[in-house]
Amino acid sequence: MFKRINTFIIISVTFIIYTYPQAAHADTDLSANAAEYICTKAKEGKKTRLAIYTFTNDTGDTSPESKVYSTKIMAIILDKKEFKVIDPEKIPEVVNEQEKGLTGLIDPETAAETGKLIGADALVFGVSGKGSLQVRIIDAATGEVLGAKLEENGGKPTISNEDFKSPEAKKKFIAFEFERDLTQLYRKRPMLYLYVTADEKELSELEENFPEAIEKLKLRINEKDPKKNAKFERRKRNLSGFRKENPGFDKRIRNSRKSLFDQLKKEKNGRSLK
Repeated sequence: MFKRINTFIIISVTFIIYTYPQAAHADTDLSANAAEYICTKAKEGKKTRLAIYTFTNDTGDTSPESKVYSTKIMAIILDKKEFKVIDPEKIPEVVNEQEKGLTGLIDPETAAETGKLIGADALVFGVSGKGSLQVRIIDAATGEVLGAKLEENGGKPTISNEDFKSPEAKKKFIAFEFERDLTQLYRKRPMLYLYVTADEKELSELEENFPEAIEKLKLRINEKDPKKNAKFERRKRNLSGFRKENPGFDKRIRNSRKSLFDQLKKEKNGRSLK
């Protein structure tokens, strides 16, 4: 659905491992290198509570392979007994945010909120590809962006720094994270995707064409806690604002919305004819 681009407040690391005779051995080395780098950066930033999210693959979906990476990395870090490792998927509040489709839409303003919610001072995300692994460590306090690329040559990783501080690099990074998280929402909960990504005009069109579905969706999303509702709306506004400021990103969102909208409308009309 989306092109792969690249979020903010992040330490991004790409691990690229050349072909090994045994795939399992390569996966183990990749996980070990990733875990070591995460620990090193956490110590440098004096971070002691790491939230490790389930990794996704390069199409934005959670796969058995991507889960293996995050599980191995979590186990390696736990073995060091130097950090508290948090599994966000076991925290009810985070599960609730996942249902809303906004867990991954973390920016400099909301990272601190997420960290406080789950008791973490650093948030770890990852994307696995064929023979590669991207790891993002989000500083929940400072919003500092650091980056490095790790490549394993002859069993020894080489490191080169990447700059995510320039305006253009930051835009690409934010777009990458938005699109990765929204891809899962698009595939698993299409109506919620249309609601979360809608601007005012698109929301009116949704309510006109799918009044009952949108009403039910709002009832499920709305919290009794006004602060949680405010956070949800703020993240929606952040996404809408990013669309306005980035024409290329906005065009991809519009195209994906049109395709999904037309599909759901066709399905609705088909049901009404029966």
